[in-house]
Amino acid sequence: MMQRHTPSTRIAARADAARVAEASGEMRGPVPRDPIARSIGLDTVSSLSTRPIQGSRMTVSRLSIGADRLGLTRPVPAEDAFVVAVYLHDLADHELWSRGRPVLRRGYAAQSMRIVNLQDEYAANLLQPHETLVFHIPRRALDGFTDDAGLARVGHLACEPGLVDPVVGHLAGALAATLALPTVANSLFVDQVCLSVCAHLAGHYGGQRSAPLPAASGLSPGMASRAKELLVAHVAESLSIEDLARACGLSRSHFGKAFKLSTGLTPHAWRQHYRIERAQALLLGERVDLAAIAALCGFADQSHFSRVFTRLVGDTPGNWRRMRQR
Repeated sequence: MMQRHTPSTRIAARADAARVAEASGEMRGPVPRDPIARSIGLDTVSSLSTRPIQGSRMTVSRLSIGADRLGLTRPVPAEDAFVVAVYLHDLADHELWSRGRPVLRRGYAAQSMRIVNLQDEYAANLLQPHETLVFHIPRRALDGFTDDAGLARVGHLACEPGLVDPVVGHLAGALAATLALPTVANSLFVDQVCLSVCAHLAGHYGGQRSAPLPAASGLSPGMASRAKELLVAHVAESLSIEDLARACGLSRSHFGKAFKLSTGLTPHAWRQHYRIERAQALLLGERVDLAAIAALCGFADQSHFSRVFTRLVGDTPGNWRRMRQR
C-alpha cells in the first residue's frame, strides 16, 4: 500500500501529457570541474551541481585519491569561495599548505569535515590514499541562498578541522549514494540537498540562525495545485526547486518548507510517489513491459524503477502485477 501523503489520483490522470524522456533526462548539463580535483590532477571525477544561484553553481564531487596521486598538489588558485570536505573513511595523516608552507597536519575520522576559505591560495600534501566528498560553494551562491531565505549574508564559514557533524554527514551520504549512481540523479533532489547543506552551514558555521516560518505558512490551495501540476507535466524531465518556486511566486527556501507543510513530502518525494501511482495504474492496465513503464513514468531505467517501487510499495513491480492478475 502507498503511504497516506500520496498525490491525488485526479492529478495522476493528467500524466498522459507527460513526455517520455531519455534515461538521462533528469541529469544536468556539464558540471564545472572541481578546483580541488584540478589541483590533484584528477581527470575523471563524479560531480553534480545545483541550478545557478545568482549566476553561480554549488558543486559536489567525490574525489578518489589513489597511491599514484600522493604528494604535494598544485596550488588551488585563490577565489571567493568555500570548500567543505567530508572524509568518507578514516585518514591517519593529511597536510594542508598555504603560501608554500604547511599550516595544518592532522588525521580525520570517517564522516569528519573541514572548511577552507579559498580566498587564500592552498595546496595539500596527500600522504595516504583516501576518498572525500567535496562541496565547492562560491560566495555568490552562498549569498544567493541567504538573500533568498531573508537572512543576513554570511561573512565567513569556519569549523574546527576534524569535526564530526551528523547533519552534514547524513546529507553528504545522500549525495555520495547519488554520485555512485549518476544516471539516477535529478534536479529536484540535488537542489534540495545542497540547499539544506547551505542552510546548515550558514546557521552553524557562519553565525546565522534560521528565521522561523510564520504560522500557517503552507502553500495556498492554488499554489499547491500549480506546483503539483508542474511536477506531473514534467514527470520525465528536469525540474528544479527554483522552477516550482517561481511558478508560486515564492523564494526557493520558503517554497520547499511550505510545500512539505502542505503535503507532508518534499517536492522530490511527492513526484516519486506520483510516479509510482502512475506506474501502478499502467501495471494494472494493458500489458506494457516494465522498461516502457519506467520510461513513461520518468525513471532513469528499469532498475531505477524497480528500486524505487520496491522501497515505496514493499514488493517488486513484477510481483505486484502478478498478485493482482490472479
